Amino acid sequence: MSTYPPAPAPAPARQAPLAAPTLPGGPQDRRTPSAVWHVAAMTVLTSTPVFLPGAAHALIGRELGWGEGRMGQVLALYWLGSLCGAWRSRRSESPAAAEKAPTRALLVTAGALMAMVAWPTVGLWLGALAGGAAYGYSQPHTNAWLMRTCPPGSRGVAFGVKQAAVPAATLVCSVAVPLLVVPFGWRSAWCVAAGLSAVLSLVVRRARPAAPAGPVPRASAGVVAPDRRLLALSAAGLFGAMVGNSLGGFLLVTLTDDGMTYTAGALTAAAASALTIVVRVTAGRFSDTGRGSAHAMMSLMFVAGVSGTCLLATGATGLQISGALLAFAGGWGWAGVLHYAAAVAFPGRENGATAWTQMGVSLGAMAGPLLFGVCYQAVGAAAWWVVSVAGGCALVAVLVARRPARPVRQEAVRTNGGDR
Repeated sequence: MSTYPPAPAPAPARQAPLAAPTLPGGPQDRRTPSAVWHVAAMTVLTSTPVFLPGAAHALIGRELGWGEGRMGQVLALYWLGSLCGAWRSRRSESPAAAEKAPTRALLVTAGALMAMVAWPTVGLWLGALAGGAAYGYSQPHTNAWLMRTCPPGSRGVAFGVKQAAVPAATLVCSVAVPLLVVPFGWRSAWCVAAGLSAVLSLVVRRARPAAPAGPVPRASAGVVAPDRRLLALSAAGLFGAMVGNSLGGFLLVTLTDDGMTYTAGALTAAAASALTIVVRVTAGRFSDTGRGSAHAMMSLMFVAGVSGTCLLATGATGLQISGALLAFAGGWGWAGVLHYAAAVAFPGRENGATAWTQMGVSLGAMAGPLLFGVCYQAVGAAAWWVVSVAGGCALVAVLVARRPARPVRQEAVRTNGGDR
């Protein structure tokens, strides 16, 4: 009998490492912000090969004799590259291998930007493809990086900050036009972005790898086989990106064509983009606090997005301003929650799982503006009805993904801050 009392002693020892990372002010909390901001800055810079040409397309087109159609094809090529990069990253890799992806992506981005500068007639095409591939390849790996290094109670907001970097990149590139492009030529902004990408690659490479924040599930080798819910989330990303990228490419054109001044339209678009940043971070915080499940929040956002695009289709200035805010906040605010829901569903294989959602987003980002451009030339603002249908399809996909595959797993799902 004397041998039995020591037996329970190992239990507290095993539990202590699990609780330590979530303590405020602990070592993991101090390391987490650097990882989040590194990833956010990397997302901004790897987005510049698509957003800089979009912002400065007038000056580039004037120099090269390109019309808007050709520039649109260049932008679509970026998202084709992103699709290919995400496809390549769908194979799960070790944490050490995944953490090298940001450095490689930043260096490829720097090279792609300089190729655009050195030989624009060809470099804009090749740079867009290479830059998109770097973006699509790195995104799933940075998702895994955040899941590994952030405490469980802050992962949702980390994803929100990361995805808020995308609309932030549009704002940065837009601001670069009056600050750099107009006074110094469009190549100056490309050179600055390339230099910052190279510098950040050194910073990320030299950064001390953060220890896991909590237990890290063992990664499974090979390609993640998508189940019904992961395919539904990917479809939601596809249709949602059709909405979001159509907004980014054609909102200002719609507002000005329907009678709004260019200044008022630009301010409306800027306010809508800023609102999207707030929504993405706030939705991530709600995921962490358990105030709303990922799927419930996405459903509400897509409903708001569809309402907004329907208002844009009316052609009435007052309604269009409200529609722009609703459409951006809902129709483009869901990205962080989408990738977070996929990452939580596949512990230890986050990069492989979010590669599928990234492929859906990339395909929608490529197809949406092309389809909308054709429709807008034919019917004007009524083309937003087509975008509204895409938003409705995204909502249906989220509802399909929300249905649990196995009822017995519901308790496990709730412990992760909401249903997945």
